[in-house]
Amino acid sequence: MRAWVVLLLAGCPSSSTPAECMTDADCGTEVCARDGECLPPAEVRPVKLSWTIRGSAANATTCASSPDFYVQFDSLDVNDSFGYEPVPCDQGQFTVDKLPKRYVQAEMGIDNRFLDSQPIDAMGQATFDLFP
Repeated sequence: MRAWVVLLLAGCPSSSTPAECMTDADCGTEVCARDGECLPPAEVRPVKLSWTIRGSAANATTCASSPDFYVQFDSLDVNDSFGYEPVPCDQGQFTVDKLPKRYVQAEMGIDNRFLDSQPIDAMGQATFDLFP
């Protein structure tokens, strides 16, 4: 959970809005992105990550040795990232409805151990084949 706090603080809210938001109502004419910052609607997008485990569908059997992952979204600025954990492996996908567009890459791993990173494509998707 410590990584969540560090990652959340990496967001840079605009100076005319609250430092952190919880809902769109906190942002006036902007929206509350999932990293807790207020942004114009044009600067956020939905993102969907999908994964397989060693080429097989993620399920209780293929995820038995690593039931949870972390997901980190990265911008081009090495100091600007945001993430979630735990993310259940057996779901095979993870979605974020309002991710700031500046996050262009997704990283997945287990307990601070990097597994893979993929670019987020123009459709807001990234696909992984993980080898935990």
